[in-house]
Amino acid sequence: MKPGAGSSHAERCPAMTPAGPAWPRLRVLWALWSLLAVLLSPWRLGAVEDNQECTWQVVLNQFETVGKNHGSDRFFNQEPLDTVNSLLGLLVDSPIDLNEKYMGFPYYLKINYSCKGEASEALVRKGHLMGLKPVVLVTFQSSVNINHWKLEQLQIQMEAAPFRSKAEQCDAEEVCVMSWYVPMPIKNGSVVMHVDVSSNGLGPFIPNKRFQVNINGFLEREQDDKLKFTVGNELFNLLPRYFVNVSSRPLWCTVGQTPVLILGGIPEEKSVLLTDTSFKDFFLVELSIDSCWVGSFYCPKASFTSTIYDAIATESTLFIRQNQLVYYFTGTYITLHQSNHGSERWVRVLANECIKKLCPVYFHGNGSEYIMALTSGKHEGYFHFGTITDGRVSFEMLPRQQSVCKWIQVVVCSIIWATYIADDYNMLLLVEVEDNSTRKYFQVANYDVVTDELAIFYAIPEFIPDARGLEFLMILGTESYTNFSMVPKGMSYNPYNNLLFIWGNFLLQSYDSENFIYLADFPKELSIKYLVNSFHGDIAIVTETEEIWYLLEGSYRVYKLFPSKGWEVYISLQMMQQSSLYAPNETMVTLFYQDNNLYQLVYLVNSQQSELVKRLVPVEQLLMYQQLSNRYFLQRQGSHLTLSFTNLCPFTVMHLRDLPNPQIYTRQERYRAKPPRVLEPSGFHTENSLAVYQGLIYYLLWLHSQYEKPYAYADPVHHSTWWKNKKQDQDYYFYLASNWQSAGNVHIDVDNYKKIYDLSAEYELPERIFLDKGSSYSFSIFLTVRSHSFKSQPELGNSFQLQNEVDLGVVLADPGCTEAVVKQKVPTNRNSVLFWVMLRDKSFCLNQGVSGHYLMKTSMLVKVVGSAGYCFQNTIHGPRMQGNLMMPVFIGCPPGKRLAFDITYTLEYNRLQNKHYFDCLHLDPEMPCFLFRDIFYPFFLIQDLVTGDSGSFQGSYVLKVVGGGPTLDTIREYSEEEIYRFNSPLDNTYSLIWTTKNTTTTEDSAFNIMSHQSLGIEC
Repeated sequence: MKPGAGSSHAERCPAMTPAGPAWPRLRVLWALWSLLAVLLSPWRLGAVEDNQECTWQVVLNQFETVGKNHGSDRFFNQEPLDTVNSLLGLLVDSPIDLNEKYMGFPYYLKINYSCKGEASEALVRKGHLMGLKPVVLVTFQSSVNINHWKLEQLQIQMEAAPFRSKAEQCDAEEVCVMSWYVPMPIKNGSVVMHVDVSSNGLGPFIPNKRFQVNINGFLEREQDDKLKFTVGNELFNLLPRYFVNVSSRPLWCTVGQTPVLILGGIPEEKSVLLTDTSFKDFFLVELSIDSCWVGSFYCPKASFTSTIYDAIATESTLFIRQNQLVYYFTGTYITLHQSNHGSERWVRVLANECIKKLCPVYFHGNGSEYIMALTSGKHEGYFHFGTITDGRVSFEMLPRQQSVCKWIQVVVCSIIWATYIADDYNMLLLVEVEDNSTRKYFQVANYDVVTDELAIFYAIPEFIPDARGLEFLMILGTESYTNFSMVPKGMSYNPYNNLLFIWGNFLLQSYDSENFIYLADFPKELSIKYLVNSFHGDIAIVTETEEIWYLLEGSYRVYKLFPSKGWEVYISLQMMQQSSLYAPNETMVTLFYQDNNLYQLVYLVNSQQSELVKRLVPVEQLLMYQQLSNRYFLQRQGSHLTLSFTNLCPFTVMHLRDLPNPQIYTRQERYRAKPPRVLEPSGFHTENSLAVYQGLIYYLLWLHSQYEKPYAYADPVHHSTWWKNKKQDQDYYFYLASNWQSAGNVHIDVDNYKKIYDLSAEYELPERIFLDKGSSYSFSIFLTVRSHSFKSQPELGNSFQLQNEVDLGVVLADPGCTEAVVKQKVPTNRNSVLFWVMLRDKSFCLNQGVSGHYLMKTSMLVKVVGSAGYCFQNTIHGPRMQGNLMMPVFIGCPPGKRLAFDITYTLEYNRLQNKHYFDCLHLDPEMPCFLFRDIFYPFFLIQDLVTGDSGSFQGSYVLKVVGGGPTLDTIREYSEEEIYRFNSPLDNTYSLIWTTKNTTTTEDSAFNIMSHQSLGIEC
């Protein structure tokens, strides 16, 4: 099939206009819009009636302010509190270890819920009396620096405890105002946390809700106990001139790793918007920078402005550009850095350079984050490559040998955009070239950061192609062109599916960076200002005229979301409901994705007041409204006309089945913890019982960090609970609690604190999966299809075979590394079809490696042919698009696995082989002793800390002594020279620490290769 064949453009019929004067058509159209509003409202109104539009509310409270209705605290304190140890020390005859020191976290989460039209206090009391208990799931995001912090997917699930408010006088016998509280845990190596709140299934129905709870390292406490920003002074007046008629700007950050976001673009002000909650709330801060401007012959600047044009946030560092100057500020994050690297003031970098633009790098790699600064003036044709590791910033000017202009053999050129692919150490440069006739053309160059080599891999056409009514056009060089010049402005790259976009007054896409497709739905009269990528299959486009367009990856059609007929219908419905998120006059500030949903930050101008709000862009609803508005027709039945709609979706219902248990693929480690039981008739907790809850959660996570070291000593039996020394007394503790004799009036149930290994699959694909070498992931897709999607196919023997016309496609980003198998089954008389899908790693792309390190990003896209933009499913959260499933995949040794020294079996085997028993005078369970005269036989385990599986390591390994000393206190790491002398059989300095009778060595014979069948080690 030729590109564009069978497209909706080719098959779309012109709109039919009824005969007669113009006013009947207007009346029909107005009737249509009214009918649309009525037709589309009932489902939503029904949902409102069922759940009363109830929603969870979560705020952060300090340890000292529990029970006080004073609002929310800022999350900046990262030090554990020594306030709970004395309380837990009083809990005699309980399963805790009184010899341990228990710490607490500085914050709690205060949880309520509200419904429209009802007071929150009454609702919470009602829910509590009905048995409602919020369940809180905290997910810790691993640090960028995987060389310092272990990559792990850690979660802890907690049940919130009811607590009576102390802030108000209460005449009731039991309770007037109450809330639920749960400890807000902190984990070393994590500054970004997701908090998912759900119900325990009792009481009113409240949809699950996710909150961003991030540590703000740009705050400090003053002597008067007030908080202030370290980056500048907070302003409290959002003036209309800051936002009205001001162009929107992109929100740039490291995806999924940034606790604090920064947004500039406020005209003639050195102020920015800061948020640590993804703009659920925010701050206007005037930055404490000098705002100097240095113009010179090598940095031509026509004017000066205070505006912060480029702003980029990374895990711990903020970057800004003002005029040609670049600054950075590193926050105080003691949970990330080995020591405090926080900045005292803004640091100016590249002081002698003329920087015209900062370019973001959305994904970290190799333990670092990156940023690029494009130059003009004397260093035109070069760029500065910034690396951020553990809060330390360094820049290098690239290319190293010569400028890009000399590499491509031109006199005048300019780099207008740069995209870095960290996993490949590869840079894509969008270069503008001006020839002797002052004609400008554009090229895309590929620069290798390691080899310092550059090559042109694509020349952008000078003019926009003539698609001749097609949705897309493959650029082959033989197509005809319009007289509109192609003016590229930037590039966007998705490392999961290798999809590269070049954008400007056009949109080009490529899956291999060689063959490009022109997407003709985007008008050539418009110009793209920036792209917003969800990196899960969705792309939003913002034009210079503030229009919003949408593209679903894997398809070629570009949809206009705003302004559009669908937007008009949606706004009409919002006005009917008197929504506070919309106003007649509004200005979009930025557009961004969060949790795969598209959001706007909008400045609303109302008659009463003006405000800045974050609101959801209902992409699915807008597409559905537009589909209905474009796919209707009037049909005469008797004496009247009836309105009918055409549904282009090839199926009616789509379900995922046979999903495997998720943990082995998602690598999520989850702990479950419930609050201690309070021995009080009302069941309400006190400050002391909440403090005990804090101490138990802290100790549970501390034990997790101690046990789950990347490489450690371990027993073959994977631990399942930290109460193993107290569990035999569990019945006694329960007896004390049953007789109200427990110390401190709290009872700690040992079964309420454990690790979960058997999570059940949800009814959707995981957010991402990890595939080990040679492993596979499979599931089924069940489609209920329309009757016209089947036909009977005659076969031999006068029988008929039911044929399905609904097709399923699987697109692999890296078919050389993964493969997919799809099998179809058509059940009889069910108007349905079942597809079985399996994704498998081919074992070609990655070898043995460190757990969680150097993983390869790839993806699988499963799509029902013809469903893109046409298929929707109603959910409690509104319509959801169906038919396109994009799942990121990581290939390599997954996180959560480790090689551990098998103490138990090693001791037993050595005792049997050497015919005698020997151990330390002072036994240490983590450091056994062996006699140097004996032959030493070491054994290792491969342990899966996610699933609890453990087995003997049967592979080969190279054993090296990499450190040592006379005593434990004097152990040091050896140098590379010492490691060679102490371990290599080729050493001739008589420095060998150990030898073996094995003859297998590495290729250079420098080191011995060992296995579980080795002949042992001799000292």
